[in-house]
Amino acid sequence: MAATIARRARRRQDLNNTPAFERDMNDMAAHDLYEQLLLSSIRNGSDPNARAVTEVYEGYVEPNYDPVKGASVAASHRQVIQEIFKEREVIIRTLRSSEEHRELSAFDRLLRETEFYTGVREWKGASARGQRSRLYRHTSRDNEEDSTGFDMMHLTDTPSYIRGKLRPYQIEGVNWLLGLFSRGVNGILADEMGLGKTFQTIATIAYLKFTVGMPGPHLVVCPKSVMGNWYREFKHWCPGLSVYKFHVSSDLRPSIIKAHLHPTDRIKYDVIVTTFEMVLDELNLFKRIAWQYLIVDEAHKLKNEEGRAHTALDSLQTSHRLIITGTPLQNNLKELWALLHFLAPRLFNDSESFDTWFDTTSGQQDTNVMSNLHKILAPLMIRRLKADVSTGIPAKKEIYVSCQLSKKQREWYMNVLAKDAEVLNKAGGSVASLTNVMMGLRKVINHPYLMEGGEEGPPFVTDEKLVRTSGKMIILDKLLHRLRADVQGKHKVLIFSQFTSMLNILEDYCNMRGFMYCRIDGNTSGYERDSQMASFNSPTSDYFIFLLSTRAGGLGINLQAANHVILYDSDWNPQMDLQAQDRAHRIGQKRSVRVYRFVTDGTLEEKMYRRALKKLYLDAVVVQQGRLQSKATNQASKEELLSMIKFGAEEIFKTRHEDITEADIDRLLDDGETISNQLTNEAKQQVQMSLASFQLGAEEANIYDFEGVSYKTGAESRILHVKLNSPVSQAELQAQCSQYGEVIKAVLHPNLKEALVYFRSTRGAMEAKAKLPYESSFASRDSQTVVSNDMIAQCIGVGEKLGRGHRVREPVQFFSEADVESMQKKATKAPPLKLPRLPKFHPYQLYNAKRLTELHNTEVALMVRNWKRKYEEKSDVQKGKANNEEGGVDGADDKAEDEDELLTEVEQEERERLLTEGFPTWTFYEYRSVVSALTSGKMDSTDYTAIAAVVGGTKTVGEVRDYVVALLERGEQCIKKFALVEERIKKAKMRREARENVFKAAKWKVETCEHPEKELTFKTRGNVALDREIFLMAYEAGFKADNKSELVRGRPQHIFNVWYQSRPDDFFRKRLHTLMKSVQREWEKPADDNGTIPSKSRRRLEI
Repeated sequence: MAATIARRARRRQDLNNTPAFERDMNDMAAHDLYEQLLLSSIRNGSDPNARAVTEVYEGYVEPNYDPVKGASVAASHRQVIQEIFKEREVIIRTLRSSEEHRELSAFDRLLRETEFYTGVREWKGASARGQRSRLYRHTSRDNEEDSTGFDMMHLTDTPSYIRGKLRPYQIEGVNWLLGLFSRGVNGILADEMGLGKTFQTIATIAYLKFTVGMPGPHLVVCPKSVMGNWYREFKHWCPGLSVYKFHVSSDLRPSIIKAHLHPTDRIKYDVIVTTFEMVLDELNLFKRIAWQYLIVDEAHKLKNEEGRAHTALDSLQTSHRLIITGTPLQNNLKELWALLHFLAPRLFNDSESFDTWFDTTSGQQDTNVMSNLHKILAPLMIRRLKADVSTGIPAKKEIYVSCQLSKKQREWYMNVLAKDAEVLNKAGGSVASLTNVMMGLRKVINHPYLMEGGEEGPPFVTDEKLVRTSGKMIILDKLLHRLRADVQGKHKVLIFSQFTSMLNILEDYCNMRGFMYCRIDGNTSGYERDSQMASFNSPTSDYFIFLLSTRAGGLGINLQAANHVILYDSDWNPQMDLQAQDRAHRIGQKRSVRVYRFVTDGTLEEKMYRRALKKLYLDAVVVQQGRLQSKATNQASKEELLSMIKFGAEEIFKTRHEDITEADIDRLLDDGETISNQLTNEAKQQVQMSLASFQLGAEEANIYDFEGVSYKTGAESRILHVKLNSPVSQAELQAQCSQYGEVIKAVLHPNLKEALVYFRSTRGAMEAKAKLPYESSFASRDSQTVVSNDMIAQCIGVGEKLGRGHRVREPVQFFSEADVESMQKKATKAPPLKLPRLPKFHPYQLYNAKRLTELHNTEVALMVRNWKRKYEEKSDVQKGKANNEEGGVDGADDKAEDEDELLTEVEQEERERLLTEGFPTWTFYEYRSVVSALTSGKMDSTDYTAIAAVVGGTKTVGEVRDYVVALLERGEQCIKKFALVEERIKKAKMRREARENVFKAAKWKVETCEHPEKELTFKTRGNVALDREIFLMAYEAGFKADNKSELVRGRPQHIFNVWYQSRPDDFFRKRLHTLMKSVQREWEKPADDNGTIPSKSRRRLEI
């Protein structure tokens, strides 16, 4: 038997020569195909390894396309577009040069230009020449031999090349888009979220190619989060269109461009789907391509006309532009103008004029202004709501969930307010500081564990405290248990939050309860987003909860498997919350959806909710009135518009002063609709706005009001209302309270059971409230008087006559000088009434001018009242006779009644105290000297000796100390625009601290070396010897020399050194600055025992 000779297999040589970029591209294609197959199987709940079964769609037919006809149609369309552009330019120039047109109002000019520009009205100039205007809306009856067919496009039913069924309102939307296309008008498809805007756009592009014969390429620009969804939708609804998803790293981008986007005049794809970032990075490439349609989805980046995205997209060669957004208006009309400017820059070229046209301050003008605005928007935008069309989507019920703060949350909330209020009162309340305060309050409202030090540990233990310490978590826990127990319902829940750290806590909660969950936030990759969505939507999935951040999870996500949506916290922009809700309430949803909005009563969240009502009112008035449909037959009333903005409040969970039970979760409150109507009515009354600059009022913007106490001014939060268990003396009570902070005064109630204690600082009042052995609370706005009338009435009774200083005074009527003069003329026998004059209180003398003026006016009013009682003309004789007849005791009572009514003793004491608090001997020059010293940055605000030296010899150090303390404490209340001065003082303090830190860092750097002239090194590149010499020279000089170059050049060893003498003046200064920055970074770098920076955030539970 012959031996078998083993032959060596020959390898194809082309495999060894394949370039690396081609292998990478093949790997990318294989990865994309794997993702599509796997995720499709997960969505359907099928086995990805099973034999593939070809899906059959009823009525679907593979389309045919003739490239030769397409080239002819494209050339004809280019000619039509050029004629349209020329005709528009003629129209605009002719109108703007017409005297008749100039005499119209600004709005009438814009409306007239818009009607001719968009084809609402036919241009007479074309008909006079025997031609038909390309812009005018032709009907199917207008048949002409020279018609190109673009004006005859109309869809009556779903085409056979679409795999699906267009609903009637979607067919209407496609026809509206085709009408814009035929007239060369750009538009906004602004249907409410969940009505299939993507499907309508795909059907329009497919109709243009397979029915009209119009080829591409079309460009779809969208956020990265929805790019994959666009690609899948194209493949699903119309596989006949060739689509390419362009998003690749910079190293592979040249190869991808060469393979797929070249040559630029003959791209082989119908549609390119990409992101804003790709357009910005490869702008030169996209500008070389002539695009048919530019489709911008979620056009938030276009709402700033000066932004990079707006400028870049505006520079592309496009025949048509379409903006797709479910929220055309989110903040103000200027954003809407930016979108209109992108669509028709020739018309909308001045944002200031646009703001002026639609600015209004009266409710009567609102109707006219909105009606005018709709006339302009109607040809350019179509918007339908779910309530207006037959979508087949089950109803959505919105539930306002009223939450309460837990005991721990209440303590944290008050601490944040007290701490930051004192800082802001001294720093001027900058925007950044306000933002920090709001973030802190929102964290406390969500969960105290979000605050540093709010959770006990380390070690951090996940137990029932995670639920009990947050009012929202208590309700959430009850609600989720209720839904989980309903096995037949197969409920699934979406939970949205603004904070990823809150999602960490919710993850720990889900793990503790054993709930299966998914999570998407800003750090989730595209593949993870798609895989988690597919797993959650799978009919065989066991996932119960989907955790999402509102901003990252509110766009491009379809989660129809969920039938419950929980908004754990609200967004400042209510449109973001609406987008989050529509992740579940959209086409494809087969069950009714419940949306639970968690709002904590009496906190910042409630103010945010009312602000959201106003912003939604703006959207409703501007965009949704009349719905801006193609057939605007029924105009919505103002009441109907306002009813759209309510968040529901159909069900409420009561948590005040009681634990939540299972019955509370099920109970429907009868007054839910009443509460909703009340909120709507409040929105009607409070909305006094300018549409062009939509701002909140000061009352709603104040985040420092909590439980009737204003922490912003500090006055109410420094007054304690104390209820005494047993009678104590005033001195004893003041001594007890002084242990926790400086007490201005303590005033006892006449019944010795209550008192008001005035503290110097809010923190002292809070500490006393927590540690005093008495029940106490902050004084509300109704009890700011020293001893309130309610206190006196409770002890003695309103009807009982009191002694002087305790009389229950009748309401005081204030009189003008004219009133006094008229009364003196009537009382001819009365002596002239001499009224005291109010002294002039200069602001820099730090008097409480407001309160002193009130006391002065009260005193004057009482003097006038006494004078009227004594000398006003009446029958004195008869009065005397009546007194003689009645005699003795009654006469004594009348005599008591005739006593002059003066300021009470308490009010007189208060006036004396307020007068002593001022600084009458201080001049404006001395005040300016103090401010100059505090803002110079050369001395601390507590360095009274140095400040006194700046003021001069006119004031002692003690006088300067008292004045500076009072200025920093009461300056904002006494001096107008003192907040600007406080901001300058704050910046000066920061500069001084920065200089001190520089000295500390330099000293630390030098002292770490035993021989710094030899061992000193820096973590920068450069000549070590030169750096060491410059640094030590400046250190020895105390970093005070202005000209560092003179110090270096003047050293003996450098006098004849050409290199040193030829350096420019700023060379050594800049080098020293670089060295100091390096040293300061070393000095400030925090490190633990291992040399690493410790983490202060909550540790996520590792599974």
